[in-house]
Amino acid sequence: MNEAKKQAEKLEKLLNWAMGASIALLGLSSMILSIAGLTGFALPDALVRVLGTVNLLSLPVLVFSTVKKAMNAREAAKLPVRAAASNGVKKPKKKKRKK
Repeated sequence: MNEAKKQAEKLEKLLNWAMGASIALLGLSSMILSIAGLTGFALPDALVRVLGTVNLLSLPVLVFSTVKKAMNAREAAKLPVRAAASNGVKKPKKKKRKK
């Protein structure tokens, strides 16, 4: 059980790192391209292509890490309910309010 918790924490750290790196790369390359476009400064063609490629490669990483984190959070929220249901333990009933 402890090993699974460590592995989950490792995965969470990796997802956080991947998400942060992709956001930073997307922001930096987009900012360079947009500032150059607004100011009318002509960037070399090779630089524009490299920055565009960085954008295209960072976007799927951001999407994957976001979806994976959402799925992990959803699974973690459901975990206690599943564990209680699998052990045959019933959930306590809610008390009705008196008006």
